Amino acid sequence: MMKTIGIGVIGWGFMGRTHTLAVRSLPLFYPDAPFRARLVGVCSRTVEKAEKARDELGFEYATGDYRVLLGDPRIDAVSICTPNDQHEAMVIDALKAGKHVYVDKPLAVDYPSARRILAAAEGAKGRAQLALHNRFFTATMRAKQLVDEGRLGDILTFTCRYLHSGSIDPQKPMGWKQGRGGGVLLDLGSHALDLVTWLIGQQPKEVLCAENTLYPERPTREGGLCRDIAEDHALMLLRLNSGALGTVEASKITAGAGDVMYLEITGTKGAIRWNLEDPGWLEFYDNTLPEADLGGMRGYTRIECVGRYPAPGGSFLPPKNAVGWERAHMHCYFSFLDCVAGDRAPSPSLEEGARLQKLMDRLAESAGKRAWVSVE
Repeated sequence: MMKTIGIGVIGWGFMGRTHTLAVRSLPLFYPDAPFRARLVGVCSRTVEKAEKARDELGFEYATGDYRVLLGDPRIDAVSICTPNDQHEAMVIDALKAGKHVYVDKPLAVDYPSARRILAAAEGAKGRAQLALHNRFFTATMRAKQLVDEGRLGDILTFTCRYLHSGSIDPQKPMGWKQGRGGGVLLDLGSHALDLVTWLIGQQPKEVLCAENTLYPERPTREGGLCRDIAEDHALMLLRLNSGALGTVEASKITAGAGDVMYLEITGTKGAIRWNLEDPGWLEFYDNTLPEADLGGMRGYTRIECVGRYPAPGGSFLPPKNAVGWERAHMHCYFSFLDCVAGDRAPSPSLEEGARLQKLMDRLAESAGKRAWVSVE
């Protein structure tokens, strides 16, 4: 008998909708998956929003108290899609309730909070995964294969830039991500740092970071002014144990950028390049090919990754079709539920999330000290 996994969604903002899109899409994109997911409950602090989600998207009920979901035996797994500073309490409560946990990145607001989550996870019955969806594009998955196969050799340089433009307007009312519980390092930087360190398979030895807060104050949605503003731009330098250097940049004040991520990693044997605005293609340079008259076969090869997810994905839409942002979220969520159904450890794990949190803490420390900081 096929396993059915009951889902509860906590938080009905942008990411709550995104997680729900992924769950509702799984039967179409993974028709032969060894499980089925069922939307059971949705929670929002504004109950009217939760009720609207229930009526429009097929949840069985709505509530304003996330503990109702945790106490429901029909719910096996919860999506935690709330602001960063609420993650710790909700993840710990969910693990104590025996639920599987799918939590939006970052894991917490700082490393001590992440460590408390890890302590609560010891011996917990439920599986847990972070929603770091940029690992789940076909092109980034193919890039990981190439790195793990040694096709790049020893890593020499790397760079990742994740750029938005949403914080340029000084009159735009600020949201929670611009307050002290947020900031571009936790928001965009977590994605870029995770993608780089996951691909190269290493954590940096030491880091240097500089940050910029564009305006000293911003208007609030209530009509006031807030002067406790997080950073809008972070520029980071990372040194590996080998001595190799790389850069990571996260910005919400880059004019003309909608959702821009550019990645490049070079090694002694080859190099890869990937652009989020052209997400279905990975560029690979094989540095082991010989030089020849007229160039021979040397040069970057564009690998046609597009919709070619491994089975049971990849059959709908047709595998040649281009992929988008939401498709990576679907595969990230599928991977979590597939591990739940198969009783395997998911990745990115809470441990990986805590390690990422530690790295971001050290980068923030470096920005405050204006000096290199050891990650360990």
